[in-house]
Amino acid sequence: MKRSLSFFRILSLVLATLFILSAFSACGEKPEEKKKEYLDISGYSIVRRDAADKRVINKTANLKKTILSEIGLELTVTVDWYNPNNAPDPNAKEILIDKTNRKESEEALAKLEGRPEDSYIVEITENKIVIVGKSATGTMRGIQYFANTYVLSSEEANKIEISAGKSFIKDYDVVQNIYIEDKLDMDVEVVSTLLETTLPGKYTETLGTPASVGRVLYPSITELRYQSNEEDNGKLLAIFEFGSSDNNSTSGSVWESTDKGETWNIIARPRETMDRLIKGISMAHIYELPAQVGDMPAGTLLYSGNSVDYSYKSHIAVWRSFDAGKTWKEYVIIAKAGGLKEGIWEPFMWYEESDGYLYCFYSDDSDPKHDQKLVYKRSKDGKNWSDIVDVCTFDNPAFRPGMFSMAKMGNGEYFMVYENVVGDGAKIYYKTTKDITKWNPTDMGTLLKVGDYTAASAPWCTWTPVGGECGTLIATGMWDSSGANGKHNLFVSFDYGKTWDVMANPLPYSHDNLMHEDNHIGYSPALFVGADPSVIYYMNATDYRDSHGFGVPRMQFARLKLYDPKA
Repeated sequence: MKRSLSFFRILSLVLATLFILSAFSACGEKPEEKKKEYLDISGYSIVRRDAADKRVINKTANLKKTILSEIGLELTVTVDWYNPNNAPDPNAKEILIDKTNRKESEEALAKLEGRPEDSYIVEITENKIVIVGKSATGTMRGIQYFANTYVLSSEEANKIEISAGKSFIKDYDVVQNIYIEDKLDMDVEVVSTLLETTLPGKYTETLGTPASVGRVLYPSITELRYQSNEEDNGKLLAIFEFGSSDNNSTSGSVWESTDKGETWNIIARPRETMDRLIKGISMAHIYELPAQVGDMPAGTLLYSGNSVDYSYKSHIAVWRSFDAGKTWKEYVIIAKAGGLKEGIWEPFMWYEESDGYLYCFYSDDSDPKHDQKLVYKRSKDGKNWSDIVDVCTFDNPAFRPGMFSMAKMGNGEYFMVYENVVGDGAKIYYKTTKDITKWNPTDMGTLLKVGDYTAASAPWCTWTPVGGECGTLIATGMWDSSGANGKHNLFVSFDYGKTWDVMANPLPYSHDNLMHEDNHIGYSPALFVGADPSVIYYMNATDYRDSHGFGVPRMQFARLKLYDPKA
């Protein structure tokens, strides 16, 4: 049904557009570009419901930060029952959040009567901007819609762009709808920000002041589905690296969500224990074992990371957890190498059902014959690992293939992406094989490309059976060449990688925000197909610039909902 509705909607728009263009052509005139409309919100304050849900309170705080970072305006936030005169001022300029005691909130909420529980409305009146949902979840989504549509689109200081209209009602729980040429209908919801500036409570002791947190990067995510305790299945676990530009202060963190990403809490931080001279842990990958490996039952969580002191040594180390990520113990070191110029990086774990082996793919700088190469080791018990097997080793020793990511597709083939840092400006290539042990290491593969668009740096990929006969394959990276600064599209294929389309990034970011060289905005995005294969979880670093011009680290999360065009 979605396909047919979207098809006729698009067909109607195309015919209407052709008619209008032909009319102007006959007159020798061109249609005028619609002028953008703006509203100056200087003098406004943000007023939220006094008894608002905690999630709404957090979203309101994030909206204030977004307004400051995007249009340079710092607005005060108050609650609706606070007023020196003990009565609301009907002439005050206010952004009203949730079910406030203002009549404008009540009137807007009345328009949602009979609509779904999590619907919301955004309405702009003479001196009020109203954002309210039937539920707390609806209000949260309304805040996000307002930020995306009215604030982030603005190109003028102190003003929001209101070209989208002064009244908007949404009946279902998405922020953005993406339609790719009659192939895929995708709803995208940006639901949560994981990290703002620093970490809470006891997890900040090694970081110093909040300003010392200079970056967040290398996210990885999984949805638990093999836990012996059924209550843990369905939880999301996310990890990422944080720290300052001082490499030795980098640390890993484990975050948990019990509501599909609406809210997150940090639950653990793995520590280096096998080599106490090493202080940094970075470039980690989280993986849940789907079957028994050695003494590890299905559901064991593996945190494989780069335990490193960049000046002299690096390890591919593995921590494991038997209690859904709450506690971790360093278990094994898979490989050892030197420092920054001779190190090993970026592990990617995979259990192969067909042969019962646990694989660890990683980038290897330690071979003197190659500037860098991609390799793997494998193990039957998780403790004893094989010799190195090459995946990418090119004839030109200066080529640097790195940052391996892989997905198994419905046709039985394994699809992998990597970046070629020196050889082709960090552009992303992909290769496929029917045998996970055989990759033809001298074959460079195929450039990830759509028309003139090419992807580059920090790749990731995933595949889901939803989206058509061949399912949906998604690949992405830090950059693409679609503009002066890149538009950071996601690359999507519906035929196992033979052809590609692009779709807008549901977590947009701009490299105009780069404030210093070690800022890694957009670095190493993460994708994971949920237990429901129509849902893809997505994380990325989308740092922003604060009012003082400093880059603020931010890790964001989104859910992508796919619809089979035949459904």
